[in-house]
Amino acid sequence: MAQKSPNLLDILQNADYLLSLEPEELAGPLLAYLGSSQNMYPEQLISYTGMFEKYDQFSPRISENEQREMRQKYPRGRDNDILCALMEAWQWLEREGFVAPKPLFDREIRGGGGIPYFVTRRGKSIETPDDLAAYRKANLLPKHQLHPIIAQKVWAPFLRGDYDTAVFQGFKEVEIAVREAVVDADKCHGVDLMRKAFHLERGKLTDLDQQKAEKQAISDLFAGAIGYYRNAFAHRNVNVTAEEAAEIIIFASHLLRIVELRQHF
Repeated sequence: MAQKSPNLLDILQNADYLLSLEPEELAGPLLAYLGSSQNMYPEQLISYTGMFEKYDQFSPRISENEQREMRQKYPRGRDNDILCALMEAWQWLEREGFVAPKPLFDREIRGGGGIPYFVTRRGKSIETPDDLAAYRKANLLPKHQLHPIIAQKVWAPFLRGDYDTAVFQGFKEVEIAVREAVVDADKCHGVDLMRKAFHLERGKLTDLDQQKAEKQAISDLFAGAIGYYRNAFAHRNVNVTAEEAAEIIIFASHLLRIVELRQHF
């Protein structure tokens, strides 16, 4: 991880850029600034004294030109907004387990109170912006909640940002599972296969104890899902965000679990 910079503002472009970032985006530069620090006090680290005092007029630590340049990038009237944004980023780091309060027995005695924090093992594992981006993507798609087959097939392309491939692979596994459950299904594909498997009276995956409307609904559910997600993502490039892809993949995982449950009827 990068060594601590003299000031976090030095590694950001300007106030407009800093304030345009979401907390989880600003957390990356903040974590890089922290380095591998072991005794951090957020109320001191993210404060007027910590961030802006060196840029005050007549400060002996930097030249007048440096003061003028930094105050053009970070106007004094925006100091409070900047500090609030940085504290939001700190809260995100703490929530995600990148920083944590030091254990009581390991805290140094410090006048004025305050709890020291340290960069955790998880925080130290983030060495580049790409590492943080991969972590954020992984959080969008909780691997442990996916069907194991779906997770095995979609995880790598999803982390690479190949979202359309990940969605296609998820629904491909649903179609494979349905095909394996249906006798003489070799000539059926896509929507036709779903209609055969969930035929209201003869479907191998139909729950005959359900009401007719419910049987029709689940037939429509599978036919619509395969017809839209499987076919669309198989035949053309589909622009899909990470958030959308994660939701669709979770849906495919749910459908696969239904298929496995119905195989035991």
